[in-house]
Amino acid sequence: MLHGGKTFVRLSFQQDKALFSYLCQQQDLLKFSKTYKCLVTHYKKEPLLKLKEIIRGKAKLDTSALMRYALQAGVKGVKKEMPEGASLPLVQLIPGELEGKYILLIRFRYQQLLANLMKQKPYAHYYTRGKCWYVQQEETPLLEVVRLLQPHARLRLDPRLYPIDFLTQKQLITGGSRDWGSIDADPFLDAMYGKGYSSSTLNTYYSLMGRFIRQLGITEEQTLKDLQSHTINLYHSRWMAQGNVKAASVNQSVSAIKFYMLHVQGKKLDGVDLVRVKRDKQLPKVMSQEELRAVLSASGNLKHRCMLSLLYSSGLRAGELINLKLTDIDWERKQIRIRYAKGKKDRMTILSNVLCQLLRAYLEAYQPQHWVFEGQWGDQYTDSSLRSVFKQALHKAKIDKPFTLHSLRHSFATHLLEGGTDLRYIQSLLGHNSSKTTEIYTHVSQQAVQNIQSPLDRLDLNNKYPMFPNQKPDFLKEPMALYTSHAKMRINAIMTKYIVDTAISY
Repeated sequence: MLHGGKTFVRLSFQQDKALFSYLCQQQDLLKFSKTYKCLVTHYKKEPLLKLKEIIRGKAKLDTSALMRYALQAGVKGVKKEMPEGASLPLVQLIPGELEGKYILLIRFRYQQLLANLMKQKPYAHYYTRGKCWYVQQEETPLLEVVRLLQPHARLRLDPRLYPIDFLTQKQLITGGSRDWGSIDADPFLDAMYGKGYSSSTLNTYYSLMGRFIRQLGITEEQTLKDLQSHTINLYHSRWMAQGNVKAASVNQSVSAIKFYMLHVQGKKLDGVDLVRVKRDKQLPKVMSQEELRAVLSASGNLKHRCMLSLLYSSGLRAGELINLKLTDIDWERKQIRIRYAKGKKDRMTILSNVLCQLLRAYLEAYQPQHWVFEGQWGDQYTDSSLRSVFKQALHKAKIDKPFTLHSLRHSFATHLLEGGTDLRYIQSLLGHNSSKTTEIYTHVSQQAVQNIQSPLDRLDLNNKYPMFPNQKPDFLKEPMALYTSHAKMRINAIMTKYIVDTAISY
């Protein structure tokens, strides 16, 4: 905020008398503003760093608002104290063609800092018609663009740019940082890249291995080579004890460390095996047909309805829908080819008759050029936008259950099973390696559960061996009431009367 021609930072926190009293004592750093009725300090690097030190152990300093201000105003000198890239603007890198030459489009919402960066580079040109910047792909390598923009933005590369060279891939993963300290990460990345691991796995393993190195304070590769299984197990058990990590993340960390030890250090861990955390076996969340009808009807427009309908009707994952190309739809056979899905596998799935008509209407209205569902600038649709579409549809349909986009895939499998489709066909449509993965839907199929007859019902006790020899009590003649405390008292009274009457008759 501005006051007297100077820029100040306002401190905002929940009411805490002890913390407020402590901060008021720091008169050399903080002042109380009578105008704004809050504590303030100068908007400079040194006061912010000092503030972080004096509140250590008492409160957490969140500078995300300062980071946004610094990026928009082009102000320097504020150190980021938040997760890497959390508040940085998004920049999309998209391949294109202009006047017979291949170019790289650089799209972002206007940011003064980013605009100034582009103006300073002679190889960057402004494309007036497209309202974005671009570089010639033959003259400027992708790596140079990534190095320029990565410190100031979150980069999203169009899938058409892949595969990319190793140096660019490494730059995207590490950001040029030294998260591993003095440990060389190149052999680790080389081994994963050589085995064809996806960029997502590369990022995850690199990050988890970096955390392991930092937490144990490892500074030499020999220390890593001498590690034993019990040290790694202790690290993971203490991480789990903190209660802020999922079992899947810990198991990924185990895999990352195991990969490093085997493929970089060239040794298998001695002693006891690495312990993996037992994952919770939760049943998939399935939507009823009434809920699906409400959600699809509430979807915003033709494009949104098409996306949600396709997820449900073909059992697609969100990423598979986003990666769907126009050439992947087989209109004659009414099938969809899913390319490079989970596990780098291709598969075929069904195309609904109803969706065929809906999809043709959408294609005629929106006329996408490459992807079935494209973004604002003809680039690939984003996962976050797709989640937002589903969330808005749930809200409009007044459904407050914790459904996700993946619930549409679960519903597809469950409803096929309830319709009598063989489990092996469902396994093929979903792309599961093992039938055990598909068998989870037998536990959530309501129709199958409702058709199961209890063995007690087949004993026919009332005909051959009456449970109530004289007469049927009144509470069995009546419809079963809700089991409230009042209903229980009423049933107990009727039962007592029945027992007494039966005893007197004898």
